[in-house]
Amino acid sequence: MANVSGACAYLEAVRETTHALSSVLLETEVIQVLLDHLAGALSTAQALVLLLNPDGNGFTLGKAIGLSEAYLSKMPLGMEQSGFNQRLFAGESVSVADVAEEPEFHHAAQFLEGSRRMTAVPLSVRGHIVGAIHLYSETQNFDDPETMSLLWSLADLGAAVLEKVRLRQSLYRIAEALNASSDLEQMLQRVLEAAVKEMWMKGASIRLLGRRGRTLRLIASHGLSETYLGKGEVHVAKSGIDVRVLAGETVVLHDLEHDSGFEYPREAAKEGIRSILAVPLKLKDRKLGVMRVHAAVPRHFGPVAITFLQSVADLVSLAIENAELYAALQARYKDLKLDLADWQRFLALG
Repeated sequence: MANVSGACAYLEAVRETTHALSSVLLETEVIQVLLDHLAGALSTAQALVLLLNPDGNGFTLGKAIGLSEAYLSKMPLGMEQSGFNQRLFAGESVSVADVAEEPEFHHAAQFLEGSRRMTAVPLSVRGHIVGAIHLYSETQNFDDPETMSLLWSLADLGAAVLEKVRLRQSLYRIAEALNASSDLEQMLQRVLEAAVKEMWMKGASIRLLGRRGRTLRLIASHGLSETYLGKGEVHVAKSGIDVRVLAGETVVLHDLEHDSGFEYPREAAKEGIRSILAVPLKLKDRKLGVMRVHAAVPRHFGPVAITFLQSVADLVSLAIENAELYAALQARYKDLKLDLADWQRFLALG
């Protein structure tokens, strides 16, 4: 009967967490709700949420409860030198019986008050790791199947809501960007910034076809170095990915180390780019260019990510058309003013 009672309590915790998350609108609110409900359901006063950084090589602190600033500043956040974080990034849960005995946490453990046990699970959306949760306890063992099931359920729920909230915030920022400036390049820069943040990407770029349709000219980028952007012109004939995209196809390169069709693979490797999602910029049958987002880790892009970027690309295409129409009207207005001035001079001579 105790097990049934415990299972009911955990189901109630999931229900309450779902209800609380249904009304949040900000990323910080999602993290706070997740921590509060985990702490309440599992009777722990110490927990934290980490978020994967854009480069995919480590975590950043999202929010913590009950943990000292000294501990948080000393704990390992990078990926390369941390087997603990590598296991989380691989989608595993990790349990530590005594944090003080873990070499990676040696310098941080002295600032951990009371708690010795730690359990961590990744935050994952469709197989893509976006962060992690750490829970601490002096005596409680979180490794029993019922508790781990609850922890995984709330982690998956939290990750899904994080994606939803980021999507909403991103669409809002994109709408703002499209209406904030008549300067096309500045407007597109803000759109790319919002897209990169929403999709947890390393960077993004927009390239437009040259007049002869042979090259793709960079018009806006975000998160990419000047060295990489200056690698050279993108020649359509030499870039299989862009040939396919300009034909109207959405293209995913899961891992540039193994996928072909990219014109500058060495430069991309130096930049830390592993995956690319590229979508066309077009207006009906007119080809405008290509919009790409770049990931720092091999990534399978799901339907939500693909549909989102396609929607952004459609908005960008309309913005480009509006900018061209505005420029044409400005030029026509200038010509009309010159014609009027000539006509006035002609009348004055008469």
